[in-house]
Amino acid sequence: MVKKDILVVEDNEMNQFLIQTIFENEGYTIGIAENGLEAVELLKEQSFDVILMDLMMPVMNGYEASTIIRNDLNLRTPIIAVTADVTSNVRERCFEAGMNDYISKPYNGDELIETVKKYLK
Repeated sequence: MVKKDILVVEDNEMNQFLIQTIFENEGYTIGIAENGLEAVELLKEQSFDVILMDLMMPVMNGYEASTIIRNDLNLRTPIIAVTADVTSNVRERCFEAGMNDYISKPYNGDELIETVKKYLK
């Protein structure tokens, strides 16, 4: 397997740890940003194969960060929203902001890995 890099944009340390553990056990390399602004700054310096984006974070939320990633940084890296909010309005907003997919919390590890793998082919 070719080594793949995933950027996890998540303000909750427990969720960061959980996602990091799931993917490192599968051989992925993980980068972590605590909020959307950190993610944008990191993406100016480093490339990733997939971005897992929480929506509700301090400083800059996932919608704002995704819009900047698409429009200002002109990156086409797949962005997967990871959120506890499952209303249809949220799904629409994710796609409008340029995200490629959506996974709801709580998720299981297999579901998360399969969703990411769809974008790594």
